[in-house]
Amino acid sequence: MSRERVVVAMSGGVDSSVAAALVAETGAEAVGVTLKLLSSAPTGYGCCGSPEDLSDAKRVCETLGISHYVVDMAEVFERDVVDLFVREYAALRTPNPCVECNRSVKFGALLRLAEAWKADAVATGHYAKAERGPGGWVLRRSADEGKDQTYFLHSLTQAELARARFPLGALTKPEVRARARALGLATAEKPESQEICFVPGGDYRALVRERAPEAFAPGPVKTSDGKTVGRHAGLASYTLGQRKGLGVAAGRPLYVTGHDAGGNALLVGDASEAGRASLTLERVSWTNAAPRPGASCLLRARHRGRLVSATLTPLDGGRWLAELSEPVHAPAPGQAAVLYDGDVVLGGGTIS
Repeated sequence: MSRERVVVAMSGGVDSSVAAALVAETGAEAVGVTLKLLSSAPTGYGCCGSPEDLSDAKRVCETLGISHYVVDMAEVFERDVVDLFVREYAALRTPNPCVECNRSVKFGALLRLAEAWKADAVATGHYAKAERGPGGWVLRRSADEGKDQTYFLHSLTQAELARARFPLGALTKPEVRARARALGLATAEKPESQEICFVPGGDYRALVRERAPEAFAPGPVKTSDGKTVGRHAGLASYTLGQRKGLGVAAGRPLYVTGHDAGGNALLVGDASEAGRASLTLERVSWTNAAPRPGASCLLRARHRGRLVSATLTPLDGGRWLAELSEPVHAPAPGQAAVLYDGDVVLGGGTIS
């Protein structure tokens, strides 16, 4: 019987490096793959195949004695992640590119490539758990709650979970670094990237302005009673709940509460006006069977956001209504809302 072959997505960071080591320790044939996601990426981009990241991933594979390949997926990434990011911001929504990258690239294009290579699974350095239970595969939050990344993986279905491996699910970040040091991996002390990988410096507005300048027409800033209190620099520059950078002196804290696209007006108000007691979700997917109407769950409206109790009701067109036990501050349209039963990920969708 041939041993299991597992393609390991290797970003050049410590997490994916240790994931590769743990896969190899199981006796499986680990195949390291670094994705080139940007056609021209200078050093420091994080997970998109910069020269430094490629070199680090290669050195780790040499240390572990496993093969390493670089695969160019820049076209897929540009179409399914970057273009969507720009379109969403231009449409006054707040996208989460990491959710889409996992959906379209890591567990989309890379999984299809792994199948073509006759690999049994794809492993990543995400902090999450995929376990097989009596009713099918289950996606669970990781042992390190502070590093848990199931928010970004909520779109995985049974077909993808069956071929996903998350070797770090039972480890904490300090344990991962300690394992990397013990193995002598070059990435043991490598810092994490906190930026959107294709937006160096974190200035997403510059990218959107370059590709969709029409979304940056100046206009009035108005309160809920219709009073004009300032001017904005283009609606795409502001997201729901934003407080800083409004350029409005009102004598009290003001937050973005919405956009009036027809009047090109930015709407502002008190923090309570940015809260929402119910959310409509579109592009909904479930890790297993959909819950029954009226089911209760926990909802997270942003990465690292607090969990809030919610009741679910199906709507037309595959949408779902989540009625919350208490308002959530500024759940921005375009962001993901992820649904949990305890530590089990039920699924999620995009806030509309």
